[in-house]
Amino acid sequence: MTSTDTYTWLMEEVADPRVKGWLFMDSALWPVALCTAYLFIVLFAGPRFMKNRAPYKLDTFIIYYNVYQVISCCIIVYGVATSGWTTTYSWSCQPVDYSNNPEPLRMLSFIWWTLLLKLSEFTETIVFVLRKKDRQVSFLHVYHHVSTFLLVWVGTKYVGGGMATFAIMPNSIVHIVMYTYYLVSLNKSPKVQRVLSTIKPYITIMQMVQFCIIIAHAMQALHPSCIVPKQLAYVYIPNVFLIFYLFYDFYQANYKQAPNVTKKSKAAKAS
Repeated sequence: MTSTDTYTWLMEEVADPRVKGWLFMDSALWPVALCTAYLFIVLFAGPRFMKNRAPYKLDTFIIYYNVYQVISCCIIVYGVATSGWTTTYSWSCQPVDYSNNPEPLRMLSFIWWTLLLKLSEFTETIVFVLRKKDRQVSFLHVYHHVSTFLLVWVGTKYVGGGMATFAIMPNSIVHIVMYTYYLVSLNKSPKVQRVLSTIKPYITIMQMVQFCIIIAHAMQALHPSCIVPKQLAYVYIPNVFLIFYLFYDFYQANYKQAPNVTKKSKAAKAS
């Protein structure tokens, strides 16, 4: 089989025929091109553009963006939950329904909308670059955005339904809390900022708990009796483990070491 035959087989024969003609779904060049453009902008073109410029404030845009994310995630949670998980799905092993019945098609459409939402999240990194928040353009941040977008694209293309859609719900719920936090944090009142500073570590903890839940659920796909495409699980589960580790490392560096640094700082001042 030639490389052309393999590509045709992947794009046509084993793919979900229901997404044929949908935006970004007919060619693997789309996700590759979009991710390449994202990486080029946030790692090279953007920093070069901002090198001799003052940071942009973008406060109004950030307010609307956070509101957009909260509303979008609420819609996604409701749509995915009511397209199988609260109706006909089992909470353990759930095969993909590739039929054109109304509920499976509704689920597939919400997965595709999730893909578009993940694509729109690339905007966050561009905003960081324009505001010269270089520390926030971390490996964790960039890798998380790229890997999530690619995995949702693969999910939409090949497993548009079934147990693979479970992760969308806890992830979107976490994002509702997270973007609400970001929205409230735009209030610079000292009292509000003090309250938020105590909440901030728990956002990361919530992210890590989410990954544990997602991994535990996804592991069911590996059981021999679970008749689902296992290839995605072999890629997806290690990726979630990696992202969990990156978030854990971030938590340790930012929230567990800080008290020790503070104590040393105070001791130095006392001496």
